[in-house]
Formats: sequence, C-alpha cells, structure tokens
Amino acid sequence: MNKKILVFTMSENQSQYEAGRVVEEARKMGIEAEKAMYRELSFRLGGKKARVFWKGEELTVENLLGVWFRVAGTRSGKYVWGRNMLIKILEDKVKCVNHEGYLRWQRMGKILQHSVFAKNDIPMVPTRIFYTQEQAEKEKMGEEFGWPIVAKHEKGFQGKSVRLVKNEKKLKRLLERMDDKNIGMFLWQKYLPTRWDIRVIVLEGKVLGAMRRSATGKEFRSNYSLGGRVEKWELSETDRDLAEKVARVCGLDYCGVDIMKDEMGNSYVLEVNRQCQFKGFEESTGINVAREVVKMISKGV
Repeated sequence: MNKKILVFTMSENQSQYEAGRVVEEARKMGIEAEKAMYRELSFRLGGKKARVFWKGEELTVENLLGVWFRVAGTRSGKYVWGRNMLIKILEDKVKCVNHEGYLRWQRMGKILQHSVFAKNDIPMVPTRIFYTQEQAEKEKMGEEFGWPIVAKHEKGFQGKSVRLVKNEKKLKRLLERMDDKNIGMFLWQKYLPTRWDIRVIVLEGKVLGAMRRSATGKEFRSNYSLGGRVEKWELSETDRDLAEKVARVCGLDYCGVDIMKDEMGNSYVLEVNRQCQFKGFEESTGINVAREVVKMISKGV
C-alpha cells in the first residue's frame, strides 16, 4: 500500500494555490498526495485506543506519510479541535507539520503572538491593548507614538483588518463605533513609515528564503494580496537568526515570519503565520516552497 500525504483545508477554494502546489510537487516525486477537507474527518474514541478516519478510511502509519494543515478556524472552532485530535492520535507515527505549535496554542492570534514575543525578547513594534474606550483615550497614544497610529485586528489576515488612524479625532470616531468587546480585539501600534517589510519562510528551523514586500500607490499596507510589489531579498545574519528564533519559540516546522524595519534600520517582528501562503514568494525568489514542504514531510517523524 502506498503511503500518502494529505493537505487539509476547510473548502475547495481555500489555499487553492498552496494545496495544489504541494499535491503537484508530491506527485512529481512519485508520492501520492490529496487535498482533504476537515469535514471529511471522523473519530472513534473509547477504551485504550483512539482512531481517526478520513472518508471512512482509518488513517494509520501504514497508509499515511504525513499531514499538512491549512487554516482550520471556524466560529465554533470544531475543525481546530479535529485537527488537534488528529495530531494527538498520529503525531508519534506520522509527520504532522507544526504539531508542537498547534497543540501548544489551538489558535495563535496576533495578541497571543505578541505575548510570546515579549517573553522571549523578540523585538516588536510598540503596542497597546485596551478593553474600554476610556482606557484607549486616556493612554494618549498619539502623543507617545506620534500620528498616525495603526489599529490591527487580532484575527485579521492578509492586511485586511489593518487601519491607519491619522489623528485624535479619527481615533475617537473609530472607538465610538466599537463596543468594548471589539476594542479588546485590536492591537494599537506605532506606525513605521518605511512602507515595506520582509516575509521570511522558515522550514525545519532554518530560513528557506526571503522576499521584500513594498506598498504601491497610496496603499500603506505591503501585502502581496493587496497589490504589494514583491522581490527577492538577501537577509542579514541578524534577521536570519531572528526569524529562526521566532519559529523555534513558537514550535513551528513551517512558518512565515514578517519583519519590518524602522528608519534607523532596526528590525521588528510584526507576526508569524503558521499557514503562510507562498505564491508571491515562489514567484519572486524562484524557490520551490512546495517541493521543500513535501521533502520535509517525506522524512517522517
């Protein structure tokens, strides 16, 4: 029986490029690989044995080479728990990419990441978190950070939740539109005017490569998905060590680490993405990320 690689996603449209590329490269290497849906999983728990099934087939060391996970987040969190049950059942037998990080943090949003960075002396942009409008107004962030300031939602992705707040009047207007529940979901940060950042992919503890993402036109966000220009980037040894440290302290075999520079050239980690996309990365660097992921999985546990 041939062992296969499964790439789990929430829908056919999700991570279409990344899942498709991994399946494509695996097949080129003579390895069976398929895209799988979290909803196709089921479990049998009881007695001394826990078993996991995909499309009614039990997943075991005999038929499974490894598993790569794309985003599992839903409002209920049901797929997060399913992903982690699969990892707990199989992690000692087959390669479950990022298993340590997933089991340590079921959801690793931006707020939790910043607490991990702070604990491990990882440089980050000055940040504030509040739970009431009164707290936010009393802090006088504009005076401390300078205007504008950045408001970033804890669960945001691809830069879509990042806002630039230009003055105190606009800050107050934004706060008034939020209830206290939503205020507590935002990070309020010092704005760095460089308009570019670095995306570093780290695989098995070592930097695979890096690209620079630059904002275009009036857009201040540099995300590739928002039209940011991408190009290959040669990392300094300091930034290489920094990206590898982030992956290590977060328990990640595969991740994207985003680093931004201030006007003095100092580096700050913006965030780590444990399911980072890589279309723009492959295009700009020429690095075959999908093939490297397959090679990692093929090594097994």
